[in-house]
Amino acid sequence: IEPGSFLEPEVLEGGGLGRIENGVIISQLLVERGLKLGDKFILDRVLTELEVVGIVGEFNIGHVPIIYIPLRKWQEATYGPPGGPPPGETLPDILFDYASIIALQLSPDADIQALEEADIDMGTLTVDKQRAYEASSGYKEELATVRMIQAFLIVISAVVIGAFFTVWTIQRTKEIGLIKALGGSNMYLLRDALGQVIILMLSATLVGTVAAVWLGRSFMEAGSPFVLDAGTILASSALLIVAGLVGSALSVRLITRVDPMIALGREQ
Repeated sequence: IEPGSFLEPEVLEGGGLGRIENGVIISQLLVERGLKLGDKFILDRVLTELEVVGIVGEFNIGHVPIIYIPLRKWQEATYGPPGGPPPGETLPDILFDYASIIALQLSPDADIQALEEADIDMGTLTVDKQRAYEASSGYKEELATVRMIQAFLIVISAVVIGAFFTVWTIQRTKEIGLIKALGGSNMYLLRDALGQVIILMLSATLVGTVAAVWLGRSFMEAGSPFVLDAGTILASSALLIVAGLVGSALSVRLITRVDPMIALGREQ
């Protein structure tokens, strides 16, 4: 990146790019692997020595720690000859016209239509930040795997909760039969059962969410790559409650099949 540009991240330790010609900024993940401020290392291909001048948070792409390097040094390493330029010679200026990706910072009133026309003329593709993330190696595959796991967990939750309330309904067969014998309607019994289900689901979800947030914060304080997002927490809790209600609704419908004579006679 260009030192001092909008792409340069805020450092936690040290300073930014541009302090020295061969200075780089490293991710905290590399610090955990032994690198520190002032350390020097060499790029094998071009034999360029780089020095760590700053440290940022746990930034990575495809689970690989990120190193921020001045654009000119990256161009030398990527497009220059192996081993660098011959002694006494410099690299041609055209080498520094090459880049693989260009980041744009647009103003709110930018002409998007003109940008699309420029893409057509130059054979380029301009995408927003989210689509750029999705284009990174393995991003879509990992996201699909995580979402599949989440979906399976929701389905399993519905099945487990449904099984629990099925057993709960069967155990209450005698009481249900007695209430029906005294004139209680199926609708009354269903409202009562679903009311208890809702109270139990809300209470259990609240306790589970608080415990999960506390545990997540513990992971974050320990340095684990864990992020808590309020929207995700609320959406997951709501899905869990809905799944629980669906599973329990399928089980408590057994109430409508209870025959009071058989239920009471079974206990005699």
